[in-house]
Amino acid sequence: MSQVIELSAAAPEPPVLPHRGLRLLSRALAILFTLFVAAQILWVVAAGLVTIFFSDHVRVGAAGVSIYERKPPPIPGTVLYSSQSALTRAVGMADIVIATVPILLIFWELRGLFRLYARGIVFAQENAALLKRVGLWLVVYPFAKFAANMLFQLAGGTDKAWFRMELVYALVLGLIVFVIAQVMEFGREIEQEKDSFV
Repeated sequence: MSQVIELSAAAPEPPVLPHRGLRLLSRALAILFTLFVAAQILWVVAAGLVTIFFSDHVRVGAAGVSIYERKPPPIPGTVLYSSQSALTRAVGMADIVIATVPILLIFWELRGLFRLYARGIVFAQENAALLKRVGLWLVVYPFAKFAANMLFQLAGGTDKAWFRMELVYALVLGLIVFVIAQVMEFGREIEQEKDSFV
């Protein structure tokens, strides 16, 4: 008489981290990144309100944008934002949205990552996938910032100050984070193969 042993096809559960201090810190960081997401959304809303209602308080020049409490006096090399066409201001708003979305998504993915850590899940496939997306959005950010500013300039905007070293840092950091995520995935695969031989 032969015996049949049924093997479960379900993927093994990811190990849960018992370290209470790290889980508490991760919970705090998840809350912090949730606040950062909210701050980015508020920033876009505030930029929209300024564009629609307070564009006569904004001066734009090749060096960037300056916002004032009251209508500012003429400043050489700048123009009053309200003096620019409705199309230019609309594209200026699109510029802000395009440049903000990658940052918002970085914070959103980090929020998800630290929520997993807070639940004690550290070496799951989800962790690596979230880290990969953080790396991806860090790499996208400099290109989004450049494209957004070029659109604004094509629409008649005078702000040409799109390049900052932080964009280079974001690009390099994004590539590093992406590689780390792949290393995590590779380590997890090795661990699973090792467990399958036991």
